Amino acid sequence: MITKDDWLPVGTVVTLAGGSRPVMIAGVMALDGKLGRYWDYIGVPYPEGRTAPDEGYFFDKHMIDRFHQLGYLDDKGAAFQGFLEANTVPFERMRSEHAAENGRE
Repeated sequence: MITKDDWLPVGTVVTLAGGSRPVMIAGVMALDGKLGRYWDYIGVPYPEGRTAPDEGYFFDKHMIDRFHQLGYLDDKGAAFQGFLEANTVPFERMRSEHAAENGRE
């Protein structure tokens, strides 16, 4: 069973804690260029998707309140899930180092 502690596939639809509408995961291990912060995910409003050039919601796994639909997983998606699992520790290390360098520990 997949939980919010696992990496969720692109296309997964969730509601965030305190949110009123669903968000579809559009990317993982995402960098917010404005804040210079790494996040677990970037999402777009569901069902319409991205409607403006700067639209997107950055969020971390612990911010997910509810699952609505798991994204599509084929062989390539499953292989990418393996890549994410293998790179979780380096991602977390890089995120911590980057936050420390930018005064956000």
